[in-house]
Amino acid sequence: MIGDRIKRKRQAQGLSLQDLADRLEVLGVKLSRAALSTYEINKSSPNAKTLWGIAKILNTTMEYFVAEGDDGIVLQGFRKKASLAQTKVEQIKSYIYDEIEKRIELDAILGEDRPTDLPVQRMVSSLDAAENEAIELRAQWKLDEQPIASVTALLETKHWYVLYIPDEQYFNGMAGYIESTHQPFVVSRLGIATDRIRLNLIHEAGHAFVAAQDEKTSEKAAFRFAAAFLYPRERVWEEFGHKRTSVDIEELLIAKARYGLSMQAIVYRLRDLEVISESLYVSLCRYFSSMGFRVEEPESSELKFEESPMDFKRKVHRAWSEGLISTADAERFLPGFRASQDSVTRLSSLEIKRILSLSNAEREKVLEASAQAALESYTDPDVNIAGVVDDIIEYS
Repeated sequence: MIGDRIKRKRQAQGLSLQDLADRLEVLGVKLSRAALSTYEINKSSPNAKTLWGIAKILNTTMEYFVAEGDDGIVLQGFRKKASLAQTKVEQIKSYIYDEIEKRIELDAILGEDRPTDLPVQRMVSSLDAAENEAIELRAQWKLDEQPIASVTALLETKHWYVLYIPDEQYFNGMAGYIESTHQPFVVSRLGIATDRIRLNLIHEAGHAFVAAQDEKTSEKAAFRFAAAFLYPRERVWEEFGHKRTSVDIEELLIAKARYGLSMQAIVYRLRDLEVISESLYVSLCRYFSSMGFRVEEPESSELKFEESPMDFKRKVHRAWSEGLISTADAERFLPGFRASQDSVTRLSSLEIKRILSLSNAEREKVLEASAQAALESYTDPDVNIAGVVDDIIEYS
């Protein structure tokens, strides 16, 4: 309903009802906070002018608010600190809903096929079973035991939506899926080290593959799944051995650079696999604390892993270049969108529809002008039609 979508869009942008009322007044629409509240609880509906103002402030279209048939979005494993205010929780959830809706809409515009290789969640009775699920998934995805260059790119190639929300220090991550298609998505936050992002993404994705009887055990299972997925045990045993009485920090830094895991996650992994004892694990954790590594580890900024989502951006540019969406739509999907000045342009589908709506006489004039422009290009001596690839050198 209109009110639900107004509320979601407002919360996603971190605006209060009073903020929205103040900004509407600047546009010449005077409404009280209470009046806006009646819209959001669907007790009344805004007129066209008010809805236009709300759409402008919330950087969307009027059509967004009257769209029918919202896709159900199921959220899983929302990890946060207890100090995260409920208003922030609602803002994060609304932001995620909003971003997922954009991706669903864009895929429909592009005619993207629904993914078929969807995750299957299995109940596990032990952490070792969660590890085995990670081993099985690596085999299924043909990853061998090599380090993963980009967790983000890997998930996107498997048709996951990968989202990063603006930096919110009390939020860690979450996952979920679209109810109608079961297409999965995973969310992490910006402003943290690459090693933490990688573990966050696979940890949250892990909830789609493993679950336990209670929430606490499910979290442990997801962590074990993630650590095993990023750093296979055969590689751990090969590089650290099966039993150690001490571990050098330089060893941890080398493993960190190779697998993109924090030193803290690596020593936790060593303990899980019983390579080190509980007492050595505790000693290492105390050392990390004394050195301030729990806040910022050394060499995190030097990791060579690229964890930037690219799929959605690529799809927006594709849809725009093919004329399936307007520049305004591209900016709505992707704030900050800028069309390349070097783009090879052609008539968009919107322009084609406009031409087809003309009378026969008007249409003939447009086509004649286009043909004349093309003829002038072919006869221009400065345009090298025959030798467009003559800068390629052939060697015999």
